[in-house]
Amino acid sequence: MGNTPLRYWSLYVLFLPFLLSFVPRAAIAQAGEESVVTQLAHDFMHALSSHDTETLSDLLAPQAMVYSVREGDSGPVYGVRTRENFLEGIGSDSREFLERIWEPVVEVNGGVAMVWAPYDFHLEGSFSHCGIDILTYLKLDGGWKVTSITYDVVREGCVPSPLGEPGPTRAMASVGSTFSRF
Repeated sequence: MGNTPLRYWSLYVLFLPFLLSFVPRAAIAQAGEESVVTQLAHDFMHALSSHDTETLSDLLAPQAMVYSVREGDSGPVYGVRTRENFLEGIGSDSREFLERIWEPVVEVNGGVAMVWAPYDFHLEGSFSHCGIDILTYLKLDGGWKVTSITYDVVREGCVPSPLGEPGPTRAMASVGSTFSRF
């Protein structure tokens, strides 16, 4: 009776590698890819808020597009920008801004990925608006590239960010763009 737990333990140790062989390697790989894509979304927001057009350029696919929607006086106003327009706008604007995402929903299927996340946007140190950011990715030449960014602009009824109020750190709260994120 005293060695019964030991017997079960030895069976467990003996069969553990066999049991683990049934865990799909694709599921393990996908979890790793989800982590990579999530980090790239955060890197994108940091580069955006820092006016780092070199990093943004590296993260964007050559034919990337930016789509937006906001409420205008007479209904929705839609915007479409090319990769070049987007980068030019970010690089030419001297205003300080910060865009933060949280609780991203990430989906990866082979060479296609998507990040959907709530965001808040602060302009010159003050809250401006909130919304949803959607970044889509393709795995190109072995690396993930943002192929499109779609976001909406919501000015009223924003739920406070779980990240709290942004701090005074200039590195994370850098500058905006004339491409009108708001």
